[in-house]
Amino acid sequence: MLIRSSRAFSLSQSWRTVLHTQSLRLTSSYTRLDFPNVKLTQSYYHHPSDIPLLHHSLGQHLDRLAQAYPDHECYAFKSEGNKRYTYKSFLDEVDGLATILIELGFEKGDRIGVWLPNTSEKCAMTYAVSKVGLIKANINPAYRERELSYCINKVGCKGLIFRSNVRTIDCMKILNQIIPELSESKGELNSKNFPTLKHLILTPGDNSTTKVPPGVHLYTDLINKGAGRHQKERVERQSLMDGDTPVAIFYTSGTTGQPKAATLTNLNLLNSSVPLYYCHNSAFMSRVCCPIPTFHIFGEAAGTLNINAPGYFTTFPTILPDTLETLRTIQEEKCTALIGPPVIFLDLLNHPKRKEFDLSSLLFGVIGAAPVNPTLMERLEREIPIHMMSQAYGQTENTGAMVMSVYADSNNKKHRYESVGKAMPRMEVKIVDAHDRILPIGEEGEICARGFDLMTGYYGDEEKTRATISSSGWLRTGDIGTMDEDGFIYYRTRQKEMIIVGGLNVYPVEVENVLLEHPNIGEAQVFGIPDQRYGEVLCAWVKPKVNMKIENIEEIREFSATKLAFYKVPKYINVIESFLPYMTPTGKVQKFKLTEDMVKNLAK
Repeated sequence: MLIRSSRAFSLSQSWRTVLHTQSLRLTSSYTRLDFPNVKLTQSYYHHPSDIPLLHHSLGQHLDRLAQAYPDHECYAFKSEGNKRYTYKSFLDEVDGLATILIELGFEKGDRIGVWLPNTSEKCAMTYAVSKVGLIKANINPAYRERELSYCINKVGCKGLIFRSNVRTIDCMKILNQIIPELSESKGELNSKNFPTLKHLILTPGDNSTTKVPPGVHLYTDLINKGAGRHQKERVERQSLMDGDTPVAIFYTSGTTGQPKAATLTNLNLLNSSVPLYYCHNSAFMSRVCCPIPTFHIFGEAAGTLNINAPGYFTTFPTILPDTLETLRTIQEEKCTALIGPPVIFLDLLNHPKRKEFDLSSLLFGVIGAAPVNPTLMERLEREIPIHMMSQAYGQTENTGAMVMSVYADSNNKKHRYESVGKAMPRMEVKIVDAHDRILPIGEEGEICARGFDLMTGYYGDEEKTRATISSSGWLRTGDIGTMDEDGFIYYRTRQKEMIIVGGLNVYPVEVENVLLEHPNIGEAQVFGIPDQRYGEVLCAWVKPKVNMKIENIEEIREFSATKLAFYKVPKYINVIESFLPYMTPTGKVQKFKLTEDMVKNLAK
């Protein structure tokens, strides 16, 4: 029998019967097929499963949940005055928002940028766009003028929803700078810099004194208007959506140094958010603490969308990561699971006030988005203690869901701590050589995956899509790893030069291009070095222009901070007279040599 959330809720008998039957069927299949006696000899593994694919939309799924148990609490937003939602109250806000989006003129397929931290409005947008066929473009709330402008124009956003400020970032000021017409706009925008952008929606924030231009809609006003409207057109629009309808764009770094726009469908997101409910201990994710950003696929799938599993609950401690508030939230909400990259768990483990909080409710931890040290996994289980830690490995292009180590036997520490896991249900994973041939067990090659969760492609980039997804539907990850005879994957390194800082992707070319805008810098090389807290941090080696000097390193850092999100600003900057000692005969700088020298210098 399925283990339910500790908080009572009402479930219709039909749903109860279906889910129980699926659980029994799956148990049989899982035992018979997933752990065969014959060991693998080739690096290919498929995780067979009886779990049915859900082919409706996120909005339709929310309707079913609200009908099945309207009074069950699904969300809590601690930094919004402990704002809480039941399935029914959340649905009411979503329906009001969806209705007013239609009235504003949004058509199926239109993109709307969501430039928000972890707020209730951001979660509502996830489901509202699904109901009327829009595509939510998730934009990092730390982005500044240049990065925000790129994201809006890359996919042609028709709308943008934002806060007046996110901590020290004055979002309204940024918008006034990049949209000079905003102060005079009434009704739809007509911006030279953003020809597709017609609507700006301001959500409640920390700064209530911000002057709001007349052309900006207030979120609270729109919700109130939408709730009072006749919703026939929304219902009709919603009936035309299904699992294949695109619903979200997540930006991920590309070979040009500019983010690519990975486009995901309702089917991708819905089915990636519920697998542990059906095929593992369903109590594990029943009450999730999500301290990580939901503009990232990890936070969205395992946090925002966790409520797709019947009777589940997600709480957000703050709008941005804060270790003390995370500890407090776990205790107050009796959270069963914590999700995040290694830095989240390291900060929790090392916080001086950790032992003042009761964390005994934690059954499960999902750690991913960056390389994980096996000793950290063991420490978390022993010292917090968390009943079971699981690594998760995936990419934005396959909805962040590829493999998990939760499928390892609890006594097999090599599988649980050292591997990133084995394929999730209904997924195929293989390791191939440069000619796309499957390698024998244990040999290093590129990790590839295929399954239901694969993106439709990069928005507006067919060439890059073809380079990433094979004609037979395999995602080429660009990551190097091995597979053992039980199908577990061991991550080694990246073919790409992407740097992962605390779970967030940084592409060196983007940072290098910004550094080259500095009047004194002639050449720049950016790379990552290991960091105990963040996994990696950025280093920049810069060469002055001819007859120029670079004497103030802090000034370069400040220059970068005005043009880049904080996590893209190099932590270490080294001035060099020539890159010649680090070059290949063809003139390419070997960044691994820069890394080696930097690590040696820091160790002195």
